[in-house]
Parts: sequence; structure tokens; C-alpha cells
Amino acid sequence: MNMRQVLGPLGMAVTLVWGVQLSAQDAPPRPADASPVQVETLELEPTVVKTGDIITQTYRVRFHDLINEGREIIILEDRMVPETLPIHPFDGVSLEIHKSQVDNEHIWDFIYGMRLIAPEKAVYVIPSFSFYYLMRDLGEDIEDAEIRQVDGGQGLVRYVTTMQDLPVLEIRDTVELGEFGVRATVFRTVAWVIAPLPLLVWAVLLVRLARRPKAISLEAAKEAEELERLEAQIPIPPSIWEARRNLRRELRALVDPALSGNGSAMRERECDLVISARQYLHAELPDLHSGDTARDIKAYVDGLKDGARKDALAALASRLVTYQDGLERGDGVSIDNPAEEVAALGASITALRPHIRLWRGVLGIVGR
Repeated sequence: MNMRQVLGPLGMAVTLVWGVQLSAQDAPPRPADASPVQVETLELEPTVVKTGDIITQTYRVRFHDLINEGREIIILEDRMVPETLPIHPFDGVSLEIHKSQVDNEHIWDFIYGMRLIAPEKAVYVIPSFSFYYLMRDLGEDIEDAEIRQVDGGQGLVRYVTTMQDLPVLEIRDTVELGEFGVRATVFRTVAWVIAPLPLLVWAVLLVRLARRPKAISLEAAKEAEELERLEAQIPIPPSIWEARRNLRRELRALVDPALSGNGSAMRERECDLVISARQYLHAELPDLHSGDTARDIKAYVDGLKDGARKDALAALASRLVTYQDGLERGDGVSIDNPAEEVAALGASITALRPHIRLWRGVLGIVGR
């Protein structure tokens, strides 16, 4: 083996090391104000779109891990959401972040979904926007760290048509009108509270007006008092059961032996009998008026439907007319034979009792 063969590989190695050192010495030093975060704008897809098509634009963010140097880089992801991007006329609709690390370098891919809604066909440029981050020393409060930014690149998109395939396209307006939900809720609540107040005030006023005593003159007050006094003196008409019982009691009094030959006592009993008969006919016939005379009652009974009830009422009404005429003319006693009178009137009263009428009605149906 000669010396050339031994020194050949060694010389080559020395040459490579020397070349690397020279290259490192010749490389330009990194500027002191250079950003520790670099943004690389990748190709977007697709480059030809129509209304509503999703455009995918990827921004690759690179930064070194500086923990060993006592510093830390924090990417502010909350400032990179698509809703806040200043990329008019484009609209950010989605964002995916893929994070990876190669040796001492962090590589984050921000994959944005965008779309374009414009009135004219043309070539549009996706505006560049900034990525925000913090550079802080370990142990330093985040609030004390300075916010820095680094800009991304632009992209060209050819917009070919305003037609879109979606039946309804959600468009986010570029004008920010603010949030008024809380204010609208307050106004709606106030409206619902105030709206019923006029009706409530009217109701209170009407109640007070209704409860307010009406002012009347002294003469009207006296007339009302006198009318109440007279109405209080009017006796309450008896029920049909009471009227029937009173009439039967007066009929039994007619056959009292003590009345025999006593004209004045008989006349008084006849007067009481007229009153009882009148009350009973009014109880049996509620449609009669309180001022109807005996003849008016007889005329009303004559107009009733033929039957056993009409016959019994007609007998009572006829006797009432006879008694009334005798009392008005003063001819003396109208009852010649009290026993026969009591029997005839008692038969009419019995015929008007409910169970007797029901029984006769059943017999009439069966007889048919």
C-alpha cells in the first residue's frame, strides 16, 4: 500500500470538514430583528372557483423550541379564527391546525377553508394577514409579554361564475352591526310590562266608579224609602202547598156548627174563603197578574186546554166569581148549603193534586 492510497480518504475527509467550516463562515449572519416565527404560504386548492366553492389555503408556521434558552414562543390561536380574518371579499368558513415537531423545530399547518361571493368574474387576490404570537421569558407573566406578529403570503383565485349549487347559501355580511340581543330582550320585557298598564288603569277607574255612591236628591231618597216600606208590607205569596192547605182550612170552617144562623160570622168566613181561593188559583196559575179580578181569572181559565184540570179550575173560578159578586153587592151570604159547597170545592181541589192528575193521565192512556 503506498502513501497515496492511505492519504486519499483522509485528505477527502479533511477537505469536507474544511469546506463546511468555510461555508459556515461565508453564510450571512441572521439579522438580530428577524422574526423567530416564519410563515410559509403553500399552494391553494382549487385555483378556479365559482360561488360557494370551498378554497383551501394552507399556511405553514415554523418556530424553534427555545426552552433551553430560557424563552418560550406562544402562538395566539384565538386570534387566527376564520371569522376574524381581514380577507375581504373572501369569507373564512373553517380552520384546521395540524401540529408537528421535527427535532428542535415546531411546524404548525393552519389549513383555512374560504369561499368567494362576488358579483363579477375576475381574478381575485386572497389578502395577506398576520399571525400573532408571544415571546416571553420563562417565569414571566403572559400579560407582561409583548404581542408580535408576522405576515403570511397572498394567493390568486380565478372566479369564473356567480352560479352556485347550494339551494340556500349562508352569507356572512362584511358589515359588523353588533350584538343587540340583550337590548332587545330588555325592550321586549319593558313593552310587555307597560302594555297592560292602560287596561289596568281603566279597570281600576271603572271599579272605583261602580263603587262610588250615586248622589240623589232628598225627594228621590224619600220616594225610594217609601217604596221600600210599601214593598216590605206586601206579603209574600204562599206556595201551592200552603195555598191548598189554607183553602182546605177555610172550607172546614164553613161547616162549623157555631156559624149556623150567624150571618155576620158566615159573611166573614166567606170573605176569608174568597182570599184563600184567590191565592190558590194564583199558585196554580203563575201567569196570572197580581191585580187580576175574579172575572179576569175566570176568563183566563176558560182559555185553557180542555181537560180535567181545566174543569176543576173552572169550578173554583166560578165559585170565586159568585163569592166576589155577593161581597161587592152586599146581598148577604152567597152560600146556601155549606156542606154541599165544601164537598164540591173539595172535589175540585183533590182533582188538582199532582198524584191524582198523574193517575188520571195513566188511566186515560190505558183506556185508549
